Amino acid sequence: MKEVVCAGDSITRGLASADYVSLLRDRLGPDGYRFVNAGVDGNLAWNVLQRLDEVIACRPDAVTLLVGTNDVNATYDARWARHYRRRQRLPATPSPQWYRRNVDAILDRLQNGTSARLAVIELPPLGEDLSSTMNQRVREYNAVLREVADGRGVPCLPLHERLVALLPPGHRPPPYEGRLGLALRTTFQHLVLRRSWNEISAANGLTLLTDHIHLNDTAAAVIADLIGEWLRTSPPRRN
Repeated sequence: MKEVVCAGDSITRGLASADYVSLLRDRLGPDGYRFVNAGVDGNLAWNVLQRLDEVIACRPDAVTLLVGTNDVNATYDARWARHYRRRQRLPATPSPQWYRRNVDAILDRLQNGTSARLAVIELPPLGEDLSSTMNQRVREYNAVLREVADGRGVPCLPLHERLVALLPPGHRPPPYEGRLGLALRTTFQHLVLRRSWNEISAANGLTLLTDHIHLNDTAAAVIADLIGEWLRTSPPRRN
């Protein structure tokens, strides 16, 4: 049995977002893969770094890392920065430089503490207006992610690229306004009213995101595709 740990935030946990880890279990479980969901709501890269002992204790054969959406979201305004610092007990104000240091430290720890194959995953858009300030920041953080991964010989799976390609021509989504209430409502609609993530997404005028942050079923399937392709084609890591 091959042990795969998927580390990240709420997009990986799959409670407020479509669950790509469950998709992977359904698809690859019969082929001898066991998936551990190591996603925690609200986590930034720093938070993942603090809980790597749990990941290493799994003695994984492979680890995927999808984290950074909260790092970007924390830069929306001073209110969001204070929210994240308080709720996630952060020792510093989030910034691209701090994200770089934390991702590099995560990969360093995993490369030295495990024999696992590693892959990082690009951040999805934050809101579907690709010209927005927040999506300019997403692109900046993805550039940082690719640089760090490349410097350590770790593949970066092109999630952002594939999701952007799925947005329809002339798409005019509502703007992302940094409101937490929409995320709470979409989770309620899914868990209590039993609406599908794609239905919720469409009702909110979006194509791939449910609440401008989390993923619908279509987008989660893209992550499962990327990880499945990587697991089947990447060579084993050599120590």
